[in-house]
Amino acid sequence: MSNDLNGNISRNEEFAGAIRAGFIAEIGNSIPPIETYDIEELKRQYASIIIQLDRIRPALIAADVQYRQNESSWSIKEILGHLIDADREIWWPRIEAALIQEHPQFAIIDQKELVKKNRWQSLPLEDILAQLMRIRWNFAMRLNTMPAESFERTGEHLALGDLSVLRIIQMLVAHDAHYMDLVRDLIAETSK
Repeated sequence: MSNDLNGNISRNEEFAGAIRAGFIAEIGNSIPPIETYDIEELKRQYASIIIQLDRIRPALIAADVQYRQNESSWSIKEILGHLIDADREIWWPRIEAALIQEHPQFAIIDQKELVKKNRWQSLPLEDILAQLMRIRWNFAMRLNTMPAESFERTGEHLALGDLSVLRIIQMLVAHDAHYMDLVRDLIAETSK
């Protein structure tokens, strides 16, 4: 696609390419195919971050939760805040749109700007953990009340194409695994 009068198309393509590259760097080039019979296991995996966080809480308290490896990386606080943002401001609004609209276009959101805007680095760790656990619990309970056909609803993502609700949840589980690995690495690197 070429440029329109305002340059919007080529900027959108460039932004979509950056999103796609970031997504691939975070959770891999492809996520294996998933079927509706995998829903129950996926629901358990989605909720499991609550248990994971509870288990590493003592190590989190002992770690330097504000440490960043470099200027462009996130601290433990910012990573945990990003997990909140991913649920509350990025993916669950898209899931809600897919549930109530016929194949919506998903809004493009800059996750790095959200982390800055929400100032996760300035909040106490316990507040961030409490928010993350509460938000994840609420959305996990929401998943458990959704009828199976809801998981087949779809929307269009600029960079990732057609996404079903089932695929979104699968991506969130992979996203969690990636970021929890980063948190564990930072804990190991910064523990006193």
